Amino acid sequence: MAIPTYRKPPRKVPQRGPSLVTLTLLITAPAVFAVAVLRPRSR
Repeated sequence: MAIPTYRKPPRKVPQRGPSLVTLTLLITAPAVFAVAVLRPRSR
């Protein structure tokens, strides 16, 4: 019985889009800012 030859797994191509952290910040930052600005002010 022949032993199969070792083959390197194919390298994953890096994503071309923005990273997950950048995408999360781009979505959440305006929402947090809007909440802070539109919050009713108490006297």
